[in-house]
Amino acid sequence: MQALFRIDSFRFLLLGLALGTGAQQAWAALGQAPSAQVRSAAGSAAGSAAAARKLAVTPAVTASLFTVHEAVLASGTTVQEYAGTTGVVFAVAWRGPVLPDLSALLGVYFSAFKAETDKTRALGKRGSAANVARSDLVVSSNGRMRGFYGYAYAPELIPAGINIDVLLE
Repeated sequence: MQALFRIDSFRFLLLGLALGTGAQQAWAALGQAPSAQVRSAAGSAAGSAAAARKLAVTPAVTASLFTVHEAVLASGTTVQEYAGTTGVVFAVAWRGPVLPDLSALLGVYFSAFKAETDKTRALGKRGSAANVARSDLVVSSNGRMRGFYGYAYAPELIPAGINIDVLLE
């Protein structure tokens, strides 16, 4: 009976960890509005206690053509969302010890990214940087354990007048 209790407790713990990990990875994807969690924490001076525990957020930096929202995840990885004046995220960037969930960051663009990286892996290029340059999506993801960095953007979403190469340097 005690062994059954331990197994159920272990399953409950795993479920809690999985749900907790997913909760802290809530940010916007390309083509969407900046994440509500980042906007609410950046919009108030103190931020909510829950948001403060999950991530540290710097206030949004506003330029005439775009806004940057930055979040530092509990893992230590920094995620930046670049949103145009229409409120749509046109680029994302990351840097930190843990690679963020790219399916969440890329949203509907993830399937194109996955197809391109699957082609590269089929050619035997495993463990190399993931670079995709298509007319609808550009992704550069590099690094190794404790040192990941990269960016992604949708060229058609970039507001006129922004030099994306300079912005993401």
